[in-house]
Amino acid sequence: MMMKSASALLFALVATAPALAQTPPVPNPTLAVDRAQMASCLRQSSTATGACVGLIAVTCVRAVTGDRRDAETTCARREEAVWRERLELASLAVMRATDSGSRGQFASLQLAWEGYVAQKCAFYGSTQPVARAAGMQAGCELREVANRSLELERAITQRAASQRRPSNNPPQIIR
Repeated sequence: MMMKSASALLFALVATAPALAQTPPVPNPTLAVDRAQMASCLRQSSTATGACVGLIAVTCVRAVTGDRRDAETTCARREEAVWRERLELASLAVMRATDSGSRGQFASLQLAWEGYVAQKCAFYGSTQPVARAAGMQAGCELREVANRSLELERAITQRAASQRRPSNNPPQIIR
């Protein structure tokens, strides 16, 4: 059953890759501003990109006056949308850069990862007081998506660098 799901995900990724590559993002002024802010942070923090995780959500929550619990969820989802876009683009780049066997393996990995994140963050949210559960779960999902996006983006960059590197260099451990 898992193999069918992985195959379906692989087919969906491969089938939509050309369309996604050609379709511009849906016009959303807030998302466009957030996307630009995140890109700027990542450029400025090229060696410490993890410092950009939470940038939009924290700023958004701080702008709210009064009870911030609902804002925590809304703001985390707002930033997660930016990281989700980056994750989708990085996933497509990985799919394009690998052979068909590796694509299937990557699709299975992504499907398993999505399930893991859903379960992890739902569990994390369930361990919090009711009033904070939704915000904490949304924050967990934001961190997981952001870190996965950064991981895939680093892998793509390292792969490109290794293809330019002379073959007499020893292999490097990926961290």
